[in-house]
Amino acid sequence: MTSDSMSLFEADRDALTTILDGEPRYRLDQLWKGLYVDFAEPKDITSLPASLRTRLSETLPPALEMVTESATADGNTVKWLWRLPDGASVETVLMHYPDRSTVCVSTQAGCAMACGFCAT
Repeated sequence: MTSDSMSLFEADRDALTTILDGEPRYRLDQLWKGLYVDFAEPKDITSLPASLRTRLSETLPPALEMVTESATADGNTVKWLWRLPDGASVETVLMHYPDRSTVCVSTQAGCAMACGFCAT
């Protein structure tokens, strides 16, 4: 898998080592901690130099890009539309009820269920 085809959360230590070629070896641990312990995007990993953060942000796109977020007036339902690296969209809906909360996550781009509220 090349960095051209992977999101930042698909990169293993070997892939990150390749991406960090020419950087001091300790950068791998800093990047690994930022991505997989702190769940930060490269631009937000302040232990890395700004120039490296910029390069990593261009090399490792986010696994999901939020397109829209909308909520009902009472805030009991929140809907997000996400874009995948390949351009397909998936949707997540969080519904709060008095006794529980429910999450609907479309796991397929182009799901055949055709729920009325879903953009996928």
